[in-house]
Amino acid sequence: MTEAFLQYVWQHQLMRLDTLCTTDNEPISVIKIGTFNANAGPDFLNAKIKIGDTVWAGDVEVHVRASDWNIHKHQLQKSYNSVILHVVQICDKDVFNEQNQHVPTLVMPILPHVTHNYMKLTDIPLGIRCGKHLPTIDSLRISLFLERLVAERFENKAKHIVELYTKTNNDWEETLYQLLARNLGFKTNAEAFELLAKSLPLHLIEKHHDDLFQLEALLFGQANLLTQPNDEYCSRLLHEYQFLQKKYDLTPISSTWWKFAKMRPYNFPTIRIAQFARLLYNTHHLVSILVEINSLDEIYSVFGCMASEYWETHYSFKKESPKHSSELGMQAIETILINTAIPFLFAYGKERNNEVLTQRAYQFLMQISAEKNAIISQWKDYAIMPQNAFESQGLLQLFNEYCSKGNCVRCSIGHVVMNKIDN
Repeated sequence: MTEAFLQYVWQHQLMRLDTLCTTDNEPISVIKIGTFNANAGPDFLNAKIKIGDTVWAGDVEVHVRASDWNIHKHQLQKSYNSVILHVVQICDKDVFNEQNQHVPTLVMPILPHVTHNYMKLTDIPLGIRCGKHLPTIDSLRISLFLERLVAERFENKAKHIVELYTKTNNDWEETLYQLLARNLGFKTNAEAFELLAKSLPLHLIEKHHDDLFQLEALLFGQANLLTQPNDEYCSRLLHEYQFLQKKYDLTPISSTWWKFAKMRPYNFPTIRIAQFARLLYNTHHLVSILVEINSLDEIYSVFGCMASEYWETHYSFKKESPKHSSELGMQAIETILINTAIPFLFAYGKERNNEVLTQRAYQFLMQISAEKNAIISQWKDYAIMPQNAFESQGLLQLFNEYCSKGNCVRCSIGHVVMNKIDN
């Protein structure tokens, strides 16, 4: 048993309530369980419990063993003087608060089927532990839970975006610029792209906004990918960069950040940098553009950028390749929209108390195809088929924050499974 499971049992009162009593055999009646506290201090705040003939108002603390009270030093902490009931699985010690007052203790008489179901779930290796139960779960419950999970996911992303906004001296344009750069690197080169953007602030980019060649020179030069020019185009870029580097006193990042190995050529960072240069050339004041867009097609047109002509016959500076498209593909665009543009729109709307923008972010997500990755494939193995990116984002949040962490007790689906009487 874990403390989280016992907190779950208390929160949902999954006990034989007619037999509750303290270890001193005083009857207990729960009037109010209290509010779960995820921060420091007792686990449930502002509870109301009748013990014997007295009604107590205060807090409830939950432990696996009663002796955990002392192990956690609660007997020395004033904030635990408000605890009116100590709820445990095993009572191996009488405990006292900082005022040396005895704290009444309840050994939880957990409903047997709840314990049985919980043990069966925890015996399964981490992953989608409740997979075999999913076909029996009401689809409406799953749908409503996914909505909550998307909101949870967006709130987390918004928090990260606002933190970045603060670091950029409250500059929304710079914030979006850095976010786009990181996500253009996708997983493999995300950190390298982020370093590149930070080494080349947007205000310098804006000075050369109308010159694609200079934008490429700045980006490739700062990326440190022009050190061994082997054709005329690369030599011209290097020459232009050296001039701009001296003018702005720029220091390039290390070329060792860039990863090319085991990547498909159209995902090479050189191609992505060239596409980023085109995006910056095509757009000016991207935040304003994003905020004013009303349709998904308009967003696609903004991010559907094509690298310059050189990149139609090259994937890198090393050698020429057969002619190919240098345009950012639809799947890549949708990945950027899902992970950057739409969360940014949500965060921007939330910070400005603009519900139109936050709702538009959700609407755009519902219009994009469901993502295809290893996690979504696992859900499909259990016949959970996301219809759009809104649902696939919910499933990713469910897997990453609940399934992978064994957090079944905080999961709406896990709640149904653990409360089944016949499994």
